[in-house]
Amino acid sequence: MLRIEMEMEGPRIILRLIGRVRSNCIEELRQRVQNHASRIVIDLSEVDLVDLQSVRFLRDCQDQKIELRNCTPYILEWIRRERVEGLK
Repeated sequence: MLRIEMEMEGPRIILRLIGRVRSNCIEELRQRVQNHASRIVIDLSEVDLVDLQSVRFLRDCQDQKIELRNCTPYILEWIRRERVEGLK
């Protein structure tokens, strides 16, 4: 289960993700990000599980210059590997 909290930090919108980010949540996240992409920060400090589709979504967010805040090293490494695999 994923809970999404939204708060303002000056002109930026913080999306705090809490719980498990799975493929069934991606469409809702994509819609929230598309509406405000230039001002979004995604806070992952309370994420305890991700799947392949959510890692690809986070990679795409990084590619759009969306900040991933408090992202654990294993998720960052997985994103990096997905980016490298995508180039092959």
